[in-house]
Amino acid sequence: MGAQGFEEKKMSESFGPYQGELHAEFDAADARAQLADFGNWLATASLTPLSEGGDQVVLAELVVSGRSVPVALKLFKRQGRLKDWYDQRQGSKAARAYHYAEFLNAQTLGTATPVAFLDRWDQGRLIESYFLSVYTPAMSFKEALIEIYRDVRDNEALMNLLNTVAPAVRALHDAGFMHGDLGNQNILVPRSDSGDWLAPLFIDLNRSKQSSQPLSDREKAHDLARIKLPGKYLAIFQAIYNHGHDLPQPLAKAALKARRRFWAHRRRSRWRHPLRHAKHKRRQDTPVDYPSDRDLWLWDEKTAQPMVALSKAEKWQSRYLADGARGALRFLAGAPSLFMAYRQQLALSYSKPVVLKDRIGVALHPHDDYLEAERNLLSVLGDPPVLVRFCHHESSAQWQAGIRLIEQLHRDGVQVMASLLQDRRAVLDPESWQDFLTEVVAGIGDKVFQVEITHAINRAKWGVWSRAELHQLMTPVLALQRHYPSVQFVGPGCIDFEYLPVISALADLPEGLQLDGLSHLLYVDRRGAPENKQGRFSTLEKAALLKAVAEQSARVASRVVVSEVNWPILGTGVWSPVACPYETAAQRQKPFGASEEDYADFMVRFLALTLCSGHVDQVFWWRLSAHGYGIVDDRDEFRQRPAFHALKFFLALLGDATFVKKRSVGEGCYFLEFQKEGHRLAMVWQTTPSPSLTPAIEIAEGWDVLGGSIETFFMGTSPTYYRLPDLKV
Repeated sequence: MGAQGFEEKKMSESFGPYQGELHAEFDAADARAQLADFGNWLATASLTPLSEGGDQVVLAELVVSGRSVPVALKLFKRQGRLKDWYDQRQGSKAARAYHYAEFLNAQTLGTATPVAFLDRWDQGRLIESYFLSVYTPAMSFKEALIEIYRDVRDNEALMNLLNTVAPAVRALHDAGFMHGDLGNQNILVPRSDSGDWLAPLFIDLNRSKQSSQPLSDREKAHDLARIKLPGKYLAIFQAIYNHGHDLPQPLAKAALKARRRFWAHRRRSRWRHPLRHAKHKRRQDTPVDYPSDRDLWLWDEKTAQPMVALSKAEKWQSRYLADGARGALRFLAGAPSLFMAYRQQLALSYSKPVVLKDRIGVALHPHDDYLEAERNLLSVLGDPPVLVRFCHHESSAQWQAGIRLIEQLHRDGVQVMASLLQDRRAVLDPESWQDFLTEVVAGIGDKVFQVEITHAINRAKWGVWSRAELHQLMTPVLALQRHYPSVQFVGPGCIDFEYLPVISALADLPEGLQLDGLSHLLYVDRRGAPENKQGRFSTLEKAALLKAVAEQSARVASRVVVSEVNWPILGTGVWSPVACPYETAAQRQKPFGASEEDYADFMVRFLALTLCSGHVDQVFWWRLSAHGYGIVDDRDEFRQRPAFHALKFFLALLGDATFVKKRSVGEGCYFLEFQKEGHRLAMVWQTTPSPSLTPAIEIAEGWDVLGGSIETFFMGTSPTYYRLPDLKV
């Protein structure tokens, strides 16, 4: 609907040579005089540019009743005859912007308060056209995103912004208002003095439409298509827009179609306007823009990991396909010998005694709010080995806090492993990565037994996109090995059941670098039990294959260290590593994760499977305290969950025992024997809840998974422990 379509609007009036309107709030004699002589005033006024482009926006001062009012003044450029003919009938861009701003202002939907518009016509041609609104000092949605992407690099900051903007867009549409050009640059996001986001202001309204009827899906899609966000966060924005639900299928389809069409049109602009494109590239003062998809990296403190920002399609567009092809060929060449080694390892499962002392550790969080509580909790567990992480994206002060924690643990006789995690800037700024490694390892080199270099390199969200980038990150390790010969350096810390990247990473290590162990983040089934299979591979098979990879590679010792494992805990919302950073209504109704009781059972079963099989040398549980995945709830006064008590008892009973053998008692049943101080101990469980196996076995003592006393032998899905004079079944 054009400007003339608005009902109950007064006709424009004259201001000297101009036709226009002045908002009642600013209707004063001095303001009218200034508008009547606007051309001369404009030529002599002190103007501050606010935006460049064909239709420039400047900051000016309008005098209203003796007081100076800062205004954003938009100067519309001259246009062709056809557009002038259209604007003479439908209202100029300035008139439309003014009237739509009046509507939004009256509906409290968020826009800069309109002040006036002025048009000067001459024989059907629009010679001058201006729109004035009250100036609000605020960055645009685009500028706020760039600041978060490049400087803040934090998921919570981005989510706060999306939770502010998306509902405002929905309110706009619910009022029957289509913006028409809802790019990120046309949404202002003011902030309070405390830094909180205030209600967004929609600007550049001359393409808008307003109707008393609900907007069609096509009209909504027209606006939504212009919001520029990385794919995963775009889906979140749309869910917030739709009150926590995925977009209805018709709207989702329309939005996708409109988005593809709009952004394809934008990409072709360089060919439609080659001179303009060349001029823009030659500019020395080109504004800072969004980082590339590869360089986008956002940290989430709730789950202690970077977020997946890109859609699958965006990730594929950013991948180095030649690296993937090279890795696949390398894997195929080595597959026969690797498969043979795997079969040999699998056949050796549970065949050798395993001393469990110091094989199970937990990760601590070296932040001030955690230090005292976690040190006490560690003592309750019997001071098992500890893993401490250092993150490149954190500050030197935070690294020093981790170093002080390790110094304390070292004085207390606790065995410590450190893990050094990269971010995208570690790749983009190799010198900063070198400085990080030097500072941290210099502070801990004589206090730790093991250091893991790099983390989850087969996940793009962790900032590594190519074999060359990994090679660059690993190169400083050569010097570290020479300076700290007593430290075992392990890596490359790949994640999940993806061993092709492990093989490629080992092959691509810098010349002369040999790792002292193969570290891996071994997640098996985050939906269920560790015995569940992915194809033919359960925890046992995955651990055996990982051991075979270490055995087959000449670049790493045949030690396997699981440096991260856990289960997401049911009902922990966005604190869960698989639910963050946003839960839709459907996800809240059907949450993902394990109950606290199942988590405890799965944990000790995983430890027994990986260690007693002989395929894994050490496991570090991630982490001691974390609301979404830890064995202690850090959001509930460090409440000890069942898993904490289960691990405490496991370590007390079996932490310094020796695994002896696995008895064959039936499919899906596990009967592991241990020896400790002349006593024979057993840990038993089965993978299905019924029927429970209850053979007639004499026991001297028995305990449930939490250490509670039981009087008769019982085998269920929750592990039980026994001291037996005779283990005959």
